[in-house]
Amino acid sequence: MDAEREVPIRALGKALRLLDLLAERRQPMTLTALAEATGYPKSTVYALLSSMRAYSYVEQQPDGRYFLGIRLYECGRAVSGAWDVTALVRPYLERLAELTGATAVVTLLERGHIINLEQVAPPAGVQVLSEMGVRLPVHATAQGKLYLALQSDADAMALLRTEGMPAFTPHTLVTHEAMLEQLSRIRADGFAVEDGEYKIGLRAVCAPVYDRAGVPRFAVGVVGLFRRVRSEAFTDATAAVRDVAAQLSAAI
Repeated sequence: MDAEREVPIRALGKALRLLDLLAERRQPMTLTALAEATGYPKSTVYALLSSMRAYSYVEQQPDGRYFLGIRLYECGRAVSGAWDVTALVRPYLERLAELTGATAVVTLLERGHIINLEQVAPPAGVQVLSEMGVRLPVHATAQGKLYLALQSDADAMALLRTEGMPAFTPHTLVTHEAMLEQLSRIRADGFAVEDGEYKIGLRAVCAPVYDRAGVPRFAVGVVGLFRRVRSEAFTDATAAVRDVAAQLSAAI
């Protein structure tokens, strides 16, 4: 093996050892703990973690500890269906759809990517099917606005400047001022509402689902032909969504 290839291969082996260690420990770890467990210099561990974090193979909590990232989940799904979040959430979605008479959906919230992972239509009535596996607009959907509300105002506005705020319907929020006002309300309420902003006639509500590290990783909600967001049916659906979100957070 020539010398030029030997260095990157050794670095790859060390990166894989860090991933194995995070998987074995099954909990977030500090930079110091990872360096001590592997015997690698802190500078080496930091450089490897930073590279993997850039590609979402590793994530970092607010307290600085590292844990396995969403990219590994995506790779795992490509190789095997052995672990699948949709299998876990489906019974909850079925119950939510039956309770509300609307389509229940679980959505991935990750680095500005708002993607519906699974849905269950109600057993009776009009069935409204959401777009699965398609990135949703952050400013015009309940899930997207929830994601924005989970960020600081500065980060939310930066994302909106990148993504833009095109009008999908006459009800779409198209200014930063209007969005900031709504984000404040979402943070206070603990849930987000969509009132015909993405598609005329459709209304939705969703709440965050937290992972074992306390990070809001998913959203669960319902979308349907509710007559008004201030109706009794929508109020009841909101309560059901919040209950299921809490149950899913505990289950995950």
